[in-house]
Amino acid sequence: MRTATKFDTFVNEMPRLFDSLERSPLLAREKLTNIPQKGVYVFYEKSKPLYVGRSDSLKKRIQRHSRPSAPHYSASFAFRLMKEDHNYKNVYRTRKAMVEKNRQPFKNAKRRISQMGVRAIGIYDPVKQALFEIYAALGLNTKYNDFDTH
Repeated sequence: MRTATKFDTFVNEMPRLFDSLERSPLLAREKLTNIPQKGVYVFYEKSKPLYVGRSDSLKKRIQRHSRPSAPHYSASFAFRLMKEDHNYKNVYRTRKAMVEKNRQPFKNAKRRISQMGVRAIGIYDPVKQALFEIYAALGLNTKYNDFDTH
């Protein structure tokens, strides 16, 4: 299959996947027993989608976002919440330094995530996962997906 044709096939699947995501059940962090192994997930707070992510180990990845011991590189969503909630600017040399100086706000952000609902769908192809992560973030107008590099 030519690359453009494969890409077009994936792009054409995005609306169907989006519908599937929106129809999937909203789950609590403690109720992730029946989610797919690989795919895309969305965190919701008060019915508002905030963050889209993808993983080859969905349950573990979702839980890492809110695990109390998770460092900034495993809890990237919590880092973004903390930074915005406290209006932290880039005055620290590194993300690690910002978290070390603000341990309690970072823990509070992870606790906040642990109370959020999650939707997830199975997507096993990594390219399709990446495309759908962007598609879903744009379609849901999530606040915390920026796709900047770190």
